[in-house]
Amino acid sequence: MSKDDDKGRGSDDRLTLTIGTPKGPFTADFAKTAKVSDVIEAAIKRMKLSGAPEDFEVFHGDQEFKPVTRTLVSFGLADGDKLLLAAQGEGV
Repeated sequence: MSKDDDKGRGSDDRLTLTIGTPKGPFTADFAKTAKVSDVIEAAIKRMKLSGAPEDFEVFHGDQEFKPVTRTLVSFGLADGDKLLLAAQGEGV
């Protein structure tokens, strides 16, 4: 009955997303319950971006993903969706 009973079973709890970054795109697999901040941190690490997580914003089309503590699934993302990681301000 618990939501945790389904954890780790198949790919229903995962999303494959393509993330556009200032240094080009990459594709990665995330848990649906991952937070937007997890996507930002993965992009910084994978693409060796300069700046701190708070220096970036994530968008899906015109929709900005805020707050960054919100889960990916709460934005209604589907497997294969494309996100854009943008530097905010002039710091990056």
